[in-house]
Amino acid sequence: MHIRQKFTTTILCTALLASCGQKSPTAVSGNVDKPAAPASQTAAIVKRAAAPELSAEYAALRRQQIADVNYQMSLQLSDQKETYTGHIVADTKIAQPLQQPLTIDFSGGAVDRVSIDGQDIPVDYNGYFITIPADKLKTGENKIAIDFQHEYSSDGSGLHHFKDPQDGNVYLYTHFEPYKANRFAPLFDQPDLKASYTVEVTAPADWQVVTSTRENKIDTLDDGRKLWHFPASKKFSTYIFPLHAGPYVVWENKAGDIPLRLMARKSFAENVKPQDWFKFTQDAFAFYQKYFDIPYQFGKYDQLIVPDFTIGAMENVGAVTFNEAYVSRGEKTQAQRQRLANTIAHEMAHMWFGDLVTMKWWNGLWLKESFATYMASLALSENSEFDDVWQNFYLGSKRWAYSSDSLVTTHPIEVPVPNTAAAFSNFDGITYGKGGSVLEQLPYFLGKDAFRQGVSNYLKEYSFGNAELKDFMGALGKAANKDLDQWTQEWLYQPGVNTISTSYQCTDDKITSLTIEQTAPKAYPTLREQKVQLGMYRMQDGKMVRAKVLPVVYSGASTEVQDAAGLPCPQILFPNDEDWAYAKVRLDDKSIQQVTQHINDIDSSFTRLMLWQSLFDSVTDAKMPLTDWIDFALANAGAEQNINVIRLISSHLEAASAYLYRLNLPQALRDKKLAAIESFVWQKLNTATADSDAQQTWFSAFAQIANTDKALDDAQQILTGKRKIDGLTLDQDKRWRLIILLNRYQHGDYDALLQAELDKDNSDRAQNAAIRARASRPTAEAKQLWLDNIQHKRDQYKLSQIKAAAGALFPAEQQQLYRDVSQQLFDAIPAVTATEDTLYNKAYAMLFPVTCSKEGIDQYSRALEQNQELIPALGRILKDRRQQSGWCLDMDTLQQKAINQ
Repeated sequence: MHIRQKFTTTILCTALLASCGQKSPTAVSGNVDKPAAPASQTAAIVKRAAAPELSAEYAALRRQQIADVNYQMSLQLSDQKETYTGHIVADTKIAQPLQQPLTIDFSGGAVDRVSIDGQDIPVDYNGYFITIPADKLKTGENKIAIDFQHEYSSDGSGLHHFKDPQDGNVYLYTHFEPYKANRFAPLFDQPDLKASYTVEVTAPADWQVVTSTRENKIDTLDDGRKLWHFPASKKFSTYIFPLHAGPYVVWENKAGDIPLRLMARKSFAENVKPQDWFKFTQDAFAFYQKYFDIPYQFGKYDQLIVPDFTIGAMENVGAVTFNEAYVSRGEKTQAQRQRLANTIAHEMAHMWFGDLVTMKWWNGLWLKESFATYMASLALSENSEFDDVWQNFYLGSKRWAYSSDSLVTTHPIEVPVPNTAAAFSNFDGITYGKGGSVLEQLPYFLGKDAFRQGVSNYLKEYSFGNAELKDFMGALGKAANKDLDQWTQEWLYQPGVNTISTSYQCTDDKITSLTIEQTAPKAYPTLREQKVQLGMYRMQDGKMVRAKVLPVVYSGASTEVQDAAGLPCPQILFPNDEDWAYAKVRLDDKSIQQVTQHINDIDSSFTRLMLWQSLFDSVTDAKMPLTDWIDFALANAGAEQNINVIRLISSHLEAASAYLYRLNLPQALRDKKLAAIESFVWQKLNTATADSDAQQTWFSAFAQIANTDKALDDAQQILTGKRKIDGLTLDQDKRWRLIILLNRYQHGDYDALLQAELDKDNSDRAQNAAIRARASRPTAEAKQLWLDNIQHKRDQYKLSQIKAAAGALFPAEQQQLYRDVSQQLFDAIPAVTATEDTLYNKAYAMLFPVTCSKEGIDQYSRALEQNQELIPALGRILKDRRQQSGWCLDMDTLQQKAINQ
């Protein structure tokens, strides 16, 4: 599955497909149909609570009850009804005489009939699962048949229903991770009960129907509908079972002998560039099949671009789903194209790591997500058109990891997961970003060939089965002839990020001694071992060039680098050159002085990128006053030519503008700095090369930070065509960004322009943009209206619309409006938690901002004290916001000292 990140888009998912039971000669099954434990080893009776989550304890018991399962399902789909009906047969092999009932997961539906081997039994259904009495099931084979109904969903989980506002067409797709397959049909919804799926679907005549295998027959019924028949799939977990349907536009191609299809809804298809999608897909297949030494195991490979998707992408077997945000209604930048290529590669990596070999339980989530995060970047770096892949990995995954690992809610990469509700909250920067970053440094530590061989051996041994951390690390250690127990303990079982620095002495312009020093946060004192590259920079012919690099393995609090003796004395010594390591860097005083004088003279764009990030970290760590950083950035950023560094600096300028509103600054100083940033961004937008990625980057920054009447006038004139910027094409998505900006300040003809745009563009993307615009208006009436909609009328809105409003309701300049209604937000927390809806809780959490006041921090503390049983998706955000608000207060304290000096 791939998550859309704050810094970049990161997405993870998988697809599978082929006839059941057939394996590639190179894919060896390690634990398919593994028998359950004998009766003497069976766990004590576990009573299952009537609740929306599945516990790890009960899942382990059920895995002992069931030796094997396969499904045959028949579904009736319609574009006219709000519900669908189905019949499912679970061919269930019971491992041993049952000591307690067997339950089948099924949430929020209706059960019409249950039978065992053709004999009806009373329906025992509580809204969360169906209970089968132990005495109705025999050891060995049982046919459990269930007739059921379920409403289509509108929140992106289960079987999601979307009606296109442009042409009225209906589209369906499934999304199940981690525990939502049971919102679709009665299933044993846990990852270690892999099954084969045989499917029949009745659907409208003009629909495509897609699942993990290609159809082998389509019948036309008397009423004109079509009955699609799909053969049995290979075995895989329920969370990656796909069923998508609707009048999708279809493009076809091949990757070698693998059939490829790409699909999108009709009204959106004109924006899709299938040549990019197929090229990126073909490149990734060529790399992975060679790297893993295992051919793709699932026959065909479909990719569907779907609306209302709640994440970036999902690795459904043989039918991967992608968020429509990956399609622009204009020209993409190279960074956007690379994000698409990365997400395609990420989801495809899951076909091996996640779909072919799957974690036993959700504590092993990182086994697939971290791996796909790393492998996607490796695939692009080795076999794609992009030459700056690791810079983008740093911009996205690495920064996300450092940010997440600094929060109070950080956790080990491998973490106990008591239930599926807790699993949902672990789709985060640790599982994806830190896990991928830790894997990135393993090939340096073990050797690239040993790492690849270990991965290949692991996948071959556990194909079509389930595995745990010890299995993966054991395969790597064996291939590298290295004991990885200590490494595993340090990196995977302990949270926190270390900081490294260097101290050195020089005589006669030569290094005489050099030491790497490592520190750890008090809360997480683990010191780790890893390999870094020391970069030594010196001025030559007006450029700060990398004069020498020195790979070093360090460990403990201090590591003496003996090989450095005699090397030229550096002017800048960068301890994590080229980003080999997972560690924060603290530069020595001499290097800091040289960086501030020569940031634009540094020859390596990657080094400049990391140093710019380090400087902004100094601001958020309350080591440098915000206004000092703004002055430095505006004095130096104009000379930067590398697009990745430009992207980073522009994002920092946007963040700095937001902090200017949050900090308790004198109004004159705030206005002066805001105007300076605004003027700089406007100048860069107007002077950037026509139709360049830099021009698009500065446009995005302008649409976010413009705030003066003049700048807003300029925005309106660009929107209406009265002002032209050479090379800037104002596509539909850019138009909506300007409309949101004008509504955020209620400037000019903001409302009339919004209405006129909706008349021209009534797409769902436009409707969500209009919601953002209206919610962002700086009036008490607008805030109250949308807060009431989010809190009390959520059944009238799709989840995507609730998220659009929640994310726009309180921009940084509207802090007072937030304070005026903040108590209403906090008072509603018990009711929000009581919905037991994880996705809604996560959307509601978007309402809470970082505040720079003790009063705001106290509000978060009281809410956490008064609500002890929060759904993790909401509770973790409240803890993070309290901590981030404390950091903001530290920034404010430092800024006040600077002002008073």
